[in-house]
Amino acid sequence: MKCELCHQKDAETAIQLEKDGEEQELYVCRECANRERVRRQKKSQRTRKGADGLPPGVSISVSGVSSGDEPPPPIVAAIMNAMTGLVEGLEQAAEEANKSKKEPELVDFPCERAETPYRIGDYLHLEGLHLIGELEPVHRAMRALKLQLTGITADGVRDAGHVYRLRYSGSAELAKRVAEDILREERNARVRLFEEMPRVFGDSLCRALAILKNCRLLSPGELFDLLSPLRLAAIEKMLDGIELKEIESMLASVDLTSKEDGETQQERDRQDAERADEMNKRFEDVVLNERAEEKFM
Repeated sequence: MKCELCHQKDAETAIQLEKDGEEQELYVCRECANRERVRRQKKSQRTRKGADGLPPGVSISVSGVSSGDEPPPPIVAAIMNAMTGLVEGLEQAAEEANKSKKEPELVDFPCERAETPYRIGDYLHLEGLHLIGELEPVHRAMRALKLQLTGITADGVRDAGHVYRLRYSGSAELAKRVAEDILREERNARVRLFEEMPRVFGDSLCRALAILKNCRLLSPGELFDLLSPLRLAAIEKMLDGIELKEIESMLASVDLTSKEDGETQQERDRQDAERADEMNKRFEDVVLNERAEEKFM
């Protein structure tokens, strides 16, 4: 039979479509099915009334993983144990580092050899640990060791994009071991987001997309921060309309020096407005794909 929407191509799949206030099952071609999915997502993510008179859409709340008195799932227990082991190991190493009373000078540990998914340039990309709420324990462990995870503050956005340099003094071997431990926990965090906390991951992605589609002013620091969770989604192949390579190119091109602070407020607003308009246009047709919808919708 022919597609019930375009009436030209052969029908390949069935979709649910609301017509005259009732849900109907239609047999359509693959192209029409994809077009309807994109239309549905654009409708749900729109916050401004458009030509079609569509109402506001995005309504996703963050919900944690709460198990009451029940034991945590095996994967969560394993990750919790791994994080406990990391902190204990760092605290033990901190005792050795604290033997010296002299305040050491910190230098950057080279992170260029870290696996590509876990770094942006020469910064470690720790968006997963941020989203599951485990970055603060890592920072405490760093301070105990007299090490630092140094982020970027740009345009009033603290730790923009949750990218960090690891700074150390003394033993480079200790810094290397700590870096390996942090990257292992970031890998675990991303697994936990996808498998155990999809609502949290989905909330972060949908918020970022909604802002990029509809913002009226956008500073460089805000843009960098919004692209960070989208990079994770692109790595997991969860987006239609944009590829990982383009997101990484955008991240690399963002100027995080806060040089616009020296401009007048009027000039800053003009530049932020131009940046917002550009992102509105670019992300208009970027949506979560079928794989993401199965997880988050």
